Amino acid sequence: MNNVVFTKVSIFRNLKDYKFVPKLEADKQNEIIEKLSAAMKGKMNLTELSSINLDAQKVLKTNRLVTNTRCNNIYLSEQENLCVMLFDGEHLTINGVAQGFNKSAFTKASELARELSNKISFAYSDNYGYLMSDLTKIGAGIKLECDIDFSAIVELNKIEQVKQNVRKLGYQLTPTNNKNIFTLSTLCNLGLTEAEIFDEFEKTINKLQDLETESAKMLDATSHEELIDRTNRTLAVLKAAYLMNYDELKTHISVLRTGLNLGLVNLAVETLNKLQNLSISERDFMSKTEMIDLAKQVQKTLKEKGEKNV
Repeated sequence: MNNVVFTKVSIFRNLKDYKFVPKLEADKQNEIIEKLSAAMKGKMNLTELSSINLDAQKVLKTNRLVTNTRCNNIYLSEQENLCVMLFDGEHLTINGVAQGFNKSAFTKASELARELSNKISFAYSDNYGYLMSDLTKIGAGIKLECDIDFSAIVELNKIEQVKQNVRKLGYQLTPTNNKNIFTLSTLCNLGLTEAEIFDEFEKTINKLQDLETESAKMLDATSHEELIDRTNRTLAVLKAAYLMNYDELKTHISVLRTGLNLGLVNLAVETLNKLQNLSISERDFMSKTEMIDLAKQVQKTLKEKGEKNV
């Protein structure tokens, strides 16, 4: 899936016989921490977010492993692609992330949730599924998200129509800090298992990828030479730039994704996702030293994976 930038899976659980977070007493929070620590023994260690340096906190937040810096108790995997947050809405939230469209985020989060359910009794109803303080999470207790680049659809001014169609299918499409990238997310959990929710989500992403590719072909039909020129110029800039800022890099990556869909450039999707990972900072200002460093990282990424123009 050339245009899927990022995948995130969140699984929510509450412990049986404990009040939901808004009314949970401090001593009961400590009890939950003790139970979870025993269940997590040998897997991940409990970490206080406040004890992690600010730069590392920023990375965790940027990668969406930690969504709320007020949540101080977390379990974090060594690879930093799986995190368990405590008392962020529900008693625990398991977050799994991956670059591009990657089922591993779903698999790892689901496996951890199943392992914990063998050691901890979660609040569950035969009629409604897992019980939550947030009604939209009741059922399977899962939320899936993917960031998707819709450069061609945006250029054709069809993104609002896509948003409406996605909503009818039971999903939400929300903008990010990049004008071409939108986050597709699930809205409901009732009546389906985790696996069924993921399968339906994957089918929807495939349809959106096909729609983006078709939109790129429509642009190509009227502006083929211009698209070739834009793609080649973009690649040349990335290979030769001495200074590079985040916004510029984001724009270049969107051009390359459209070029990849049209076969105008031979780049691995993994390379684009690595470049995308370099561009995720939301800072408005960069020093010259930082811009030089970013340009070098971009060129190193391209050189590592290799590329050639078509």
